[in-house]
Amino acid sequence: MMTLATGLISQETRRVETAAQNIANVATPGYKRAIAFEEVLASGRANGIASSTTPLPPSAIATDFSAGKLIHTGNPLDFSITGPGFFEVTTSSGPAYTRLGSFQRDADGRLVTAQGAALQAAGGGDVVVRSNNWHVERDGTLVDDGNPSTAIRIATFADPAKLTRGEGGLFHANGAQPVDIEQPRIVQGFVESSNVSVGHDMMRMMEAMRRVESGQKLVHAYDDMVGTVLQRLGDM
Repeated sequence: MMTLATGLISQETRRVETAAQNIANVATPGYKRAIAFEEVLASGRANGIASSTTPLPPSAIATDFSAGKLIHTGNPLDFSITGPGFFEVTTSSGPAYTRLGSFQRDADGRLVTAQGAALQAAGGGDVVVRSNNWHVERDGTLVDDGNPSTAIRIATFADPAKLTRGEGGLFHANGAQPVDIEQPRIVQGFVESSNVSVGHDMMRMMEAMRRVESGQKLVHAYDDMVGTVLQRLGDM
């Protein structure tokens, strides 16, 4: 009983922490909701939740990769994917993947994230803008000064649960193999918002906190019961 109760407290505490992390990032563009292992089991891996052919350990945190709402910014350096897939960027530790398509233009004309990771083109190489007269077509083709120059790479994964969460809205492949989407869909001038539902995570947090309290009461009750038994045995 002690093992079960303390395990329950640990699991529900993790759910509280995960829900709190989600609520703290509700306004973070491109943020993907984190899900405690216990919630993955409870939901039966519902649509949009990363699934894997390999069972997750009890301490694992899964990710809900469902799309957030698109927010119009009017900034030509903001892109959103209106379907599955991720933008690929190159970091100092290798390729990374993100749904946050908010970029800047560096001194060399490359499109980079706020952390300086360069957006990658289909077929390899950095996406570079060489003129001020440019736009991105719905299929990801970059038209620079009236001429198609390159295409933005949109990658997907057969098993997105293998992706590991990094900083700045980035995910790392962690051995998973990216595959190009044949018909990507990109809109310019929009960013994808967080997919966190405050009401949902607040409800999860309250439920988990009540279960933690119940587990603590169970531990105390069991401890009192054992203490009473030991006292009576000592009086015999």
